[in-house]
Amino acid sequence: MIDSARAAGPGQSETRPLFVMAFGPSLVTLASTLLVGVVVLLTTSTGLGAIAPTVAGLWLAVHQVPVTISDITLGVLPLIPTAALVVGVARAARRAGGEGRPLADLRSVLLCAIAGPALFTAIALAVVNDAAGRFTIGTPPPLTAFVATVAVHLGAALIGLAPAYWRDVARFLRIPSWVDDCARLAGRALLTFGAVGLAIVVVRLVIRWETVFELVRSGNDAVGMVSLVLLSLLYLPNAVIAAAALPLGATVDLGPISMSVFSAVPGRAPGVPILAVLPQGPSPWYLLPLLAVPAFVAVQVGRRCAARSLDLGPTVTAVAATAALTATGFAAAAFLAGGELGGFGYAGADLLQVFGFTLGWIGLVGVLAALVLQQAGESRAVRAARRAEEEAPSGYTTYADEADVIDDGVTVEIEPAERGDHDDEQREPEDEAADTGDFDALAEQPTEEVRPVSRQAVGPAASKRERDIADIEELDSYTFGQ
Repeated sequence: MIDSARAAGPGQSETRPLFVMAFGPSLVTLASTLLVGVVVLLTTSTGLGAIAPTVAGLWLAVHQVPVTISDITLGVLPLIPTAALVVGVARAARRAGGEGRPLADLRSVLLCAIAGPALFTAIALAVVNDAAGRFTIGTPPPLTAFVATVAVHLGAALIGLAPAYWRDVARFLRIPSWVDDCARLAGRALLTFGAVGLAIVVVRLVIRWETVFELVRSGNDAVGMVSLVLLSLLYLPNAVIAAAALPLGATVDLGPISMSVFSAVPGRAPGVPILAVLPQGPSPWYLLPLLAVPAFVAVQVGRRCAARSLDLGPTVTAVAATAALTATGFAAAAFLAGGELGGFGYAGADLLQVFGFTLGWIGLVGVLAALVLQQAGESRAVRAARRAEEEAPSGYTTYADEADVIDDGVTVEIEPAERGDHDDEQREPEDEAADTGDFDALAEQPTEEVRPVSRQAVGPAASKRERDIADIEELDSYTFGQ
């Protein structure tokens, strides 16, 4: 019955999640961009005749497609709308994918995840191309637009399906379990760098609070000031990612303006309050201790990897894999957070420096920390791994290993019995029977069954010594009674 229903094709209960997967997040995104576009056009005293190209441009901007307005390309786009879209697509993919389905059935979910958004991107490109002759908006490269759209929605769908199907995928691709642990370590390292970047931005904004208020007041009226504050909040993740690259020793640029923990080149920046974090003089001295952050992260990675194995090869491999994953993730985040900012040029962290410095810090310092911890045994995790390796079971289990035997410090010495005396005691009945000369009578004598001493004779209230004596008697009964 079930097989015939599956052969007939997907039912309504299976089609509806796929339809939501294909069009649900896209329709919500279009509705949000429509609302924002109307507000922007009304507050700037622009007619609603430009609503179609405005919505199309906002759709492309949400998918991190560079937008060109009046021959000025804006490649640094806020990450908060994109993050909200990723969350929505991931939730839809989780509902559509369910649990326990074959991996082959997930192809329909992934195809729906990219088919609907690709259709809307094609429509947006057509609208922008049509409006390019009447408005100041420019048409982005179609290949860039489609690749960005597919990357955002496909990545979000994979994120949504990962909790339920990652183990099956890892088993299918024969990915070792230690790779999963390395990915978790890389995620924790990235979260640590992000937290430090957020702290840097907050501290700089507090120190430069006068400049922040001056930039907010530059909006003239209430609408302008609110717009500047909202714009700064939208670009907050971009500033956090750029600031997170500073502890690595990387350089953050905004056109002619540059900043690192070692030096700074000030300059004139756009009048956005969030950019008050940029330097107006030499690099502050309090940024130098930030170099301890990647060292701390590397030591923690080395400690975790050293606890997995006391051998040199697996430890170095695990640290190298964690360093590569962390560097790749950090570089990808810096790529999304940066881009071209019109006439200012490139804005964001140096991608090559971010990748290379992250790989060097975690790879080299992490391996060195792992080797030192393994040799010196200073890490609790390393000591636990070494103790577990030394106390590995040898294949023989004694009664002292049972759960009911508690080591309270009392030691009972087992004195081996003299086997000669034991043999003499067992020969006496045989000698007496042999003196009769009646072998038939000797064979008819009943034999006594040797039974092990039952441990149940010792009550629960017995002392440790009594339980140990019972164990010894039971061991003796098994040894000499067989």
